[in-house]
Amino acid sequence: MPARRRRQEAVFFPRPAWRLAWLVALCLAACRGPGALDDALVEPSAEKGLACVARLYDGNAFRDDYLRYEYPGEAIESPLVGYRLTYRMLDAYFIVQMIRQAGVPPGEAGLLFERADAVTAALVPRWRRQGIYNLRRNPAHGGIALDTYAILAVLRRDREMGRVVEAGLDGDGWLAADFYAGGEAFRRLADESWAARAVFVADPPAGLEARRGICRRALEALAHERDPSARANLVIHALEGLKDLPPSVFEATGQQDPPLEEMLRALRQEARRLLRAEAIRSDTLTFANLVGALVLWHDRPAPAAVSDESLAPEIQELIRRQEDDGCWSVSLDSDDASGRVFATLRVVLALGRFHAAPGRHETTGEAGP
Repeated sequence: MPARRRRQEAVFFPRPAWRLAWLVALCLAACRGPGALDDALVEPSAEKGLACVARLYDGNAFRDDYLRYEYPGEAIESPLVGYRLTYRMLDAYFIVQMIRQAGVPPGEAGLLFERADAVTAALVPRWRRQGIYNLRRNPAHGGIALDTYAILAVLRRDREMGRVVEAGLDGDGWLAADFYAGGEAFRRLADESWAARAVFVADPPAGLEARRGICRRALEALAHERDPSARANLVIHALEGLKDLPPSVFEATGQQDPPLEEMLRALRQEARRLLRAEAIRSDTLTFANLVGALVLWHDRPAPAAVSDESLAPEIQELIRRQEDDGCWSVSLDSDDASGRVFATLRVVLALGRFHAAPGRHETTGEAGP
C-alpha cells in the first residue's frame, strides 16, 4: 500500500442576537488587552464550529473533498454495520475523539461524537490481530498504517496495541529512512512520534526513551530544515509527543544530554518564533495545530523553565478567521473549500485545549470556570 498523505458547504445564517453578543465579546476581549480572552468568546466559537461540521456530516461521510479521498489500494474493514471507513475518515474520527478528551461538549455534533467513539472502540480488538503494514522490520501483510494504528492505541489507551507497536521498533525507529522523500521527509518523525506515545501506553520506560528520541531527532532536523511548514510540523509533533508526561520525568536527575526540559524549552521557543512567521500565519491549519500543541504547555510551572506569553492573541486571531457558517478554511490564500471540515476540527481542538489549559484563568485575571 502506498504511503498516506494527510492533511459543498451548508448555508448558515447566524442568529442576530447571538451574532451581536459574539461581536461585543470580541470587542471587550480586544479592549482588555492581548493577555485576556473571555470564555464567552471561546466556547461559542467552538460550538459554532462543531455545528458547521455536523451539518456537513451525513452519519457516514463528510461533504468535503479532502476527507472523501481514498488512497489507492486501501481497504479498511469496519467492525460495525453501516460504517464506511477510509484513512481520512479515521483521521476525522480521531480528531473528534481528541476534542472529546479535551472536554469540549458535542453540541449539535452529537451523532458525530457517538459514531467516532463507537467505531474507535470497536476497531481495537480487530486491529490487535491485524498488525502494521509499513514497518521496516516484519511488516504485517494486510495491516494498518503505523500512524493510524498508533493513534488508535493512544486514544483508546490499549496496552496490547501498544505492545504491537513496540514489537515493530527497529533500533531508533519504525519506518524505512526513505519511506517519505523530499519535502515529505518530516512525516516520518510525525508518524513515529505517535508510535513512541503508543509504546508508552504499554511500556512506560521504553516509551519515555522513544519519546526522548523523537525530541532529539526533531531538534537535529530543525538544524538544517529551512521550510517553515516542515519546521512547524516537526515542532508540533515533538511537542505533542511529550503530551501527558508527568512533571517528574522532566525534573529527574541523571538524564542523558540534552535533558528533556532543555529540549522542551527549545521546542517551545521555536514554536513561538514560527507563530510570527508570515508563511505560518497565512496557513490557518498549521497555525491552529501549532497553537494547539503550544497550549499543552500553557502557563505550566513545570516542566519548562520558560514563561510563555499568553496565547490569547493567537486564539483571538483564529476566532476572527471563523467564517459565517461556522467553519474555517485551510488557509487565508485559498478559495478551495476542500479540507474545511478537517481544518475546522483542528481549530476546535486548539480552542478546547486553550479553554481547559491549567492556570489560564488565574494568569489572565478571569474567574475560574
